[in-house]
Amino acid sequence: MSSVISAYKDPVENHHMKKIIEKIVTGFFVIILGTLWYCSTKYHVKPNHYSIVIYDIFGKQVEIDEIRTDFKTQKVAQSYISEYQKRFPHYDFSMAIEIPQIKRNLILRKFNQR
Repeated sequence: MSSVISAYKDPVENHHMKKIIEKIVTGFFVIILGTLWYCSTKYHVKPNHYSIVIYDIFGKQVEIDEIRTDFKTQKVAQSYISEYQKRFPHYDFSMAIEIPQIKRNLILRKFNQR
């Protein structure tokens, strides 16, 4: 009897190699997606100050003494805008949002200075 040399590897060895490659690929994607998630949520800045801006019929910005214009939440500011539109039909009201400045990492500052 002559022994035949096969061009294919042992299926058990292929199975172990396949598991190792699957673990490496899964780990790679977990690290990439985790990094992307961390970077995207890190710079999410929520506004902390809402103001109402008042315009007259000519489109010029005016101030009315009887009106509260500074708010901490968007819902309350929107509610006041709808109430003011009913009370003062000759004026237009819009909301201005003040967003705090984003603090960047030390590494990003060094790259931006170049």
